[in-house]
Amino acid sequence: MKAPVALASLSLAAMSSSALRFSPHAFPKAFSGPSSSSDTSNIVDLAYVETLGTLGSNSLDSSSAAAPTTLLIHGLDSSSHTWRVVQQSLSTPSVAIDCRGCGRSALGDPKLFSPEAIVHDVKKLVDCHPLLKDRKFVLVGHSMGGRVGMCYTATYPDDVSALVVEDMDARRRSVSSNFIPDFDIQKAIAFDRLHDSLDSVRKAFADIGYPADMLEKWIGEGRVYEANVDNETKERADGSKLYWSDVNPAFRALCYETIFDSNCGTESWETIADYLKKSGPNSIDIHLMIAGIGTVCDDASVDDMRQAMGDGLTVKKYPQGTHSIHNSVREKFMSDLERVIKEASK
Repeated sequence: MKAPVALASLSLAAMSSSALRFSPHAFPKAFSGPSSSSDTSNIVDLAYVETLGTLGSNSLDSSSAAAPTTLLIHGLDSSSHTWRVVQQSLSTPSVAIDCRGCGRSALGDPKLFSPEAIVHDVKKLVDCHPLLKDRKFVLVGHSMGGRVGMCYTATYPDDVSALVVEDMDARRRSVSSNFIPDFDIQKAIAFDRLHDSLDSVRKAFADIGYPADMLEKWIGEGRVYEANVDNETKERADGSKLYWSDVNPAFRALCYETIFDSNCGTESWETIADYLKKSGPNSIDIHLMIAGIGTVCDDASVDDMRQAMGDGLTVKKYPQGTHSIHNSVREKFMSDLERVIKEASK
């Protein structure tokens, strides 16, 4: 594997406490098969964005921060990009990841995509990152990221001081429940995130089944952009530019096949509940945030989650919040998240 190219030239010494620092990951290439027959690790080196928080020091030494770091996991058709403003607003350290296949993270072998694989990716980062290793952290997952958060907490409960699930229940969802009509799974899995023009990006998403207005919104938000390396626009010999999509339809397709259309949500939730019964309800603070507008949470599933977790679960509904609560009612979301972090610090 080629050495990664730095995404930003910002040095740590010059990094202000609230500044975003990007991990040194190059634009990953499309998967072309295992590097060797002995390559069975199936762990993807995740790209991430970190910040020390508005009250932090200019040090990434994990012993320098009293408050726990917040680990942020995005949902479908997304990346660490969704957490930018949240990270810049948090008073405490945070790390936002790009799940495998999203943002700057490689997809790996699609045939080996699974809940366990994603959890192992995250664990590798946790065990190596100075803001996360050897200490408990607050885990926040939005939508599919909430499901990943459940799986991670069920597997490594001793790593987590608080779990915040943002607008996601635990129920099984079939592949056919994907809201995008005529979604072409094979084209989605074969999607190339690097394109030679925006028109090429538009055509690729349209061929898979995505609505045109959805892609235009993502372009406006910066989820599709000119491919920059070391702060310089990457150009070909003829001077034309390349475009990169942080959104990967393959992630949507594979998550539906292996995570949504499985019992990993209910099984993980029950495992966490059993852990709390043995270790005490205060060992992990569990929070479920539900959007008041267009929530994906099923009432029956939420009731089951309450029953399984008992007093160990705090549920809050945001009447004016849409599915992306952290963006639609950010002030309320930030206030509640800061409160969770403060409680986890005790």
